[in-house]
Amino acid sequence: MTNKVKCATCSLLALLLVTTAAAQKYTVTALGALPGFTSSYADDNNNTGLVTGCSDNSVYPTVPCTTNIAADAFLWSSNGFQDLHHLSGDDQSIGYVVNDSGVVVGSSANTTAGVYHGFVWTDPGPMVGLPDLPGGSGYTFATAITSKGVIVGESATSNGHEHIVLWTKSQGSYHIHDKTCLPSAPYCYADDINERLQVTGTAYFFNNNSKYHAFLWSKGKWKDLGTLKGGNSYAVWLNNSGTVLGASTSSTYPNGVVVYWDGTGIHPIPTLRGGTSSAPGFISDAGEILGDSTVTGGADHAFIWTKAAGMQDLNKMIPKNSGWVLHHASSISNSGQIVGYGTFNGVNQAFLLTPKQ
Repeated sequence: MTNKVKCATCSLLALLLVTTAAAQKYTVTALGALPGFTSSYADDNNNTGLVTGCSDNSVYPTVPCTTNIAADAFLWSSNGFQDLHHLSGDDQSIGYVVNDSGVVVGSSANTTAGVYHGFVWTDPGPMVGLPDLPGGSGYTFATAITSKGVIVGESATSNGHEHIVLWTKSQGSYHIHDKTCLPSAPYCYADDINERLQVTGTAYFFNNNSKYHAFLWSKGKWKDLGTLKGGNSYAVWLNNSGTVLGASTSSTYPNGVVVYWDGTGIHPIPTLRGGTSSAPGFISDAGEILGDSTVTGGADHAFIWTKAAGMQDLNKMIPKNSGWVLHHASSISNSGQIVGYGTFNGVNQAFLLTPKQ
């Protein structure tokens, strides 16, 4: 009898959780664009209300900051935009992550030369380029930063391979630390680091991109996270519990579907109704997953997924006839604010969703 009571209680609780999650609605704010630009993309928000990303002059259906046109990284707050500019000699920059201290890391590039430089920006600036590995031809990417200022990314090596690296600050200067690559894979690209200094990203086994696997690096040990049957995989984020978010292809999902890896293996999550593929954006410490999924007709819609409520289209959680199509959700703060990219009356635009109370 006790077990039956517990089971009934769990079922009722699960139903309440689903009902509550499904009822969540958001107000949507258009972030606008930096002066001199027309479009924007939000990559990350922190727990103090700051948002980072980039602005350029792309026109839908081109996604902002994905082509070789001029762009600037930004930091946005309720007071408006701050242009982070780019490193000297470059013409494009993108802010990837802002930590709760307001420190931004990202990439600055000379798109004509095809050279990329990891950067760190601390108020009031300017942007500072991060050192590369010896003989590495100047190529670096900085993709994430911890609360204590440890930066992760990758750097080219003297033999043309790519290694994950950490940067730490000492006596006013940043120093690079080579963490190498998954064994048997010469090219490793880091995407995120958590507060336990675990790193996730993608290892490429050949330079033709024919085989690539998500990895987890922890305390000097490498783990190939594997794939769905017959596919490839990549990782973009991990939370402080060590759960990794990414995507994998398979015979069922040749274009890829969002997956997460925990201590029990790889777990695919469904697409939105009518969808055939999905792409990851973020996983929170509470297990909320963000990203985008195709829907009937092939358009990309931003989603939020939880174990309790399942996959939800964020476009159905904002006011009707708002003029918005939310295409991708990038990040969620502890207060539930979500940032990402969409179109507002057909114009590329970064958005901020705020939960209605």
